[in-house]
Amino acid sequence: MTRRPTRRHLRAGVLRPSRVRLGPTRRARAAAARRTGLRPAAEASAPAERSTTALLATVAAQASLITAVMFYLGAVYLTAFYHYFRLDLFALGIGFPELAVQALNLVRRPLLMAVTVTAYAVLRPGLVTGLPWPEPVARLLRRTGARARHADLLLMPAGLATLALWRWTHPYGWAAALALALGLALAHRRTTGGPDGRAPRAPGRTAATSVTGLLAMWAVTLAANDLGVAEADLTGRDIVRRTAVVLLTTERLSLAGPGIHVEDLGKGAHFRYRYTGLRRLIERDGRYYLLPLGWTPATGTTYVIDIGDDIRVELMPGAR
Repeated sequence: MTRRPTRRHLRAGVLRPSRVRLGPTRRARAAAARRTGLRPAAEASAPAERSTTALLATVAAQASLITAVMFYLGAVYLTAFYHYFRLDLFALGIGFPELAVQALNLVRRPLLMAVTVTAYAVLRPGLVTGLPWPEPVARLLRRTGARARHADLLLMPAGLATLALWRWTHPYGWAAALALALGLALAHRRTTGGPDGRAPRAPGRTAATSVTGLLAMWAVTLAANDLGVAEADLTGRDIVRRTAVVLLTTERLSLAGPGIHVEDLGKGAHFRYRYTGLRRLIERDGRYYLLPLGWTPATGTTYVIDIGDDIRVELMPGAR
């Protein structure tokens, strides 16, 4: 029998709660749950929900970062391209989605292959050496891998020398920035925190990662700018292949340049003057940016035509 508590026991504070006695059925269920490792449904679903939420947050963060980088590189690429033709990118009214899509122009097949192979080699470092190569080939691969781990001793001086000679090496400035980024990354990977072999401390890791990321971003920025200039130069040398534009106007326009031809159709025609010898560079919001067939980077003129009721535009295929 359980003794009822008295006031003396309550005042003394000696009363302790009794243990909860489980019935046979509840004890059997608890023992079965301990043996099988099962948890209640609410407890089992909580970790799954947390992992799903963390995965979605990671994917969203990476997608946002990639989109921001694509926007930045697209802006750099198009700024260099249109600056070649004396146009301001932001005056053209190109939006965020178009700038992000233009970053795909930077993707080249050799670059894509190199990035894919490098990423796979980082994820599977022992794959190449683990294959059943002949002994001389395996020995050569091991020796090459050992030397590659110390490639920063060559990359860092080469990058610094290229920067010192920037006046003559600026067309390859992206290679200098890339060499410095790779050299710093390799040095950070193989270095240790001290003679006791411990890993670098957090401030050192943060500084090395930040500088490496900055150098890598500088390299891709220079590469995007160079690709934009190269694409513009190719366009300028091959204008004849772009879409041909024929202007029909009611009044005579002040268009005169190499390759432009003006034809008077007579007083009876509503659109009396016909201009040929023009190629379309871009069209934005009813405004055409045109280049004459004789356009050159040194003296060529880029014409800006606002389309209204007194001007009709006809588009024709360029030369093939």
